[in-house]
Amino acid sequence: MKKKLLLGLLGLSLASFGAESLELGLLSPTQLKGPQTSVKGVRLGLIYTENQNVEGLDINIIANKKQNFKGLSLGSLYDRTEGNFEGAKLGWFLLPITFNSVGGNMTGVQLGFVNMVEHNTKGVQVGAANFTGTGTGVQFGFFNKAKQIKGLQLGFVNMAENLQGLQIGLVNMADNSELFEVLPILNFNFRF
Repeated sequence: MKKKLLLGLLGLSLASFGAESLELGLLSPTQLKGPQTSVKGVRLGLIYTENQNVEGLDINIIANKKQNFKGLSLGSLYDRTEGNFEGAKLGWFLLPITFNSVGGNMTGVQLGFVNMVEHNTKGVQVGAANFTGTGTGVQFGFFNKAKQIKGLQLGFVNMAENLQGLQIGLVNMADNSELFEVLPILNFNFRF
């Protein structure tokens, strides 16, 4: 009786937030719906959860993977989005092995130990090491690297092939700097 009541309350709670589905996973493919399904609502995972697309709230303890994501993702020591990511990814930041990876484009916020976006970033990356192809926004960490960045890199070591903005840190490298390619403290390029 208590289990039915709790499941009923969970269902009502999800419906009140517009959730259409719930995914519970232990170790893929041992999941409520399975890896080939998409989730619009809430996904809760323990060891490793895998789905096609996830939209909504995503909470995982150890690891997860999905094709595309929109929403808020919490937890995971390893979080992989094969395609595009829109929203906020807040990892277990205090642990030294949190890794957030996006294979496509990311719009929003990544917070983790290592943050990687293979294509375009629009937003903020905060971590010990941040990597992106093309970035518009802010990279804040010990080590920041971008092929092209339009915005701010703030860290101990900042690297950009094409800088359109400002680098602040101990070592700043920009192939197209207005002054020198490598500078301590401050480097910039405001010629767009």
